[in-house]
Amino acid sequence: MFRKLRVPLCWMSVVFALMAGTLQVEAATYTVKSGDTLYSIAKRHGTTDKKLMAANGISDPRKLRIGQRLKLSSRGSSGPTASRTSSVGRGKRVIIDAGHGGRDKGAMWGGVRESDLNMRVANKLEYLLKRNGYSTTMTRRSDVFISLSRRAAIANQYRNAIFVSIHFNATRETWVRGAETFYAGSRGRSLAATIQQELVKDLKLRNRGVRMARFTVLMQTKCPAVLVECGFISNSSERRRCATSSYQSTAAQAIADGIMRYRWH
Repeated sequence: MFRKLRVPLCWMSVVFALMAGTLQVEAATYTVKSGDTLYSIAKRHGTTDKKLMAANGISDPRKLRIGQRLKLSSRGSSGPTASRTSSVGRGKRVIIDAGHGGRDKGAMWGGVRESDLNMRVANKLEYLLKRNGYSTTMTRRSDVFISLSRRAAIANQYRNAIFVSIHFNATRETWVRGAETFYAGSRGRSLAATIQQELVKDLKLRNRGVRMARFTVLMQTKCPAVLVECGFISNSSERRRCATSSYQSTAAQAIADGIMRYRWH
């Protein structure tokens, strides 16, 4: 025996409003937590930081406040899958080299392993570059050992490319801190300069400058090549920052901005 379902009048009005398209449903929101960045929030919710900025009237993505409520979509948006890719990097390739890996852990201080940090920043950088139309090649995608000569050989397979090797620094003089970017040839110098400028500005780091170095990955690479040191994990205060996802996201954004400012020849 079937019974008639009685729907309260208040719910009936909601149903009719939805059918008529007159009921406005409140947009989903997110409350900013410690360590969040617009990049990390956007990636977690399937949107872009640019859409979040537009939806919330944000002009400076670095000025998020803990407890701030963000709209995850704006009126008229067709959803997170509708984000468009910029064409600024069309026809250009970036070889992203996450330094060390496998049996080569790089520097290790206070339980922080350089090879892990390098990989995290490299993954974030690839996402940002692809979103802006660049083609990318990763010298490694997991915790494996790749020789220095092999890394350069990977880069030498491509034309109209640049090579960016990502590292974190360390020294026995634990008071030392800051960022520095190395190059070997004249074509790499201007790339190093634009990346270094963005790193220092965005991460608020001591500027240790742009320096020439005869590193294997720079000397054996035919295209413009740089090696970026994103901070000193041997410095306790800087290590704490380097180990956070927000710092890694900002470092990746700074490197991407430097690449986008670089004049390709």
